[in-house]
Amino acid sequence: MKTPIRYALGLICAVTVSAATAQVQTLVVSPTVTNSPVINVSSNSYVTIKSIKADSGGGLAVNMQGVDFTLSPSQSSVNGITFAGPATIQLQGNSYGSAFATLDIEPGFFPPDKTLVVGANSGNVQVTMQMSTDLVNWTPAVNGMIYTNAPDARFFRIQLLTNVQSP
Repeated sequence: MKTPIRYALGLICAVTVSAATAQVQTLVVSPTVTNSPVINVSSNSYVTIKSIKADSGGGLAVNMQGVDFTLSPSQSSVNGITFAGPATIQLQGNSYGSAFATLDIEPGFFPPDKTLVVGANSGNVQVTMQMSTDLVNWTPAVNGMIYTNAPDARFFRIQLLTNVQSP
């Protein structure tokens, strides 16, 4: 069953999300097992970091769009971070203590109450709107274009690319 939802992210988009259930994952590392299995977040899902706790060091290694990030439990803003797939996540520890992280992986697209943020000094970043009729194949969409009387439903998403070459 598919449920249509509407949201605004600079414009109103119709998105179809499958009614699958959420998947809560807890990753654990110890002094003897310092790397957890890698969690893959698919392109039609998003993840929220519910909690992360480490006795001594460690953190979440996240790769999004080929860019590596390390999220440390000492950062007060880590809990509650939400981002869209595709991405990989792995809890990495050390030989000094144990750590755990709990992730909530939801089917569907980036949650409508979240926004994309391009931080200061982020380098070259490209933000594009894309369109699909099957949620698999995506093509560039034209901002401001009027899409009417299409034989198939159209789905829209916003994509952010980092480290883009300047024209």
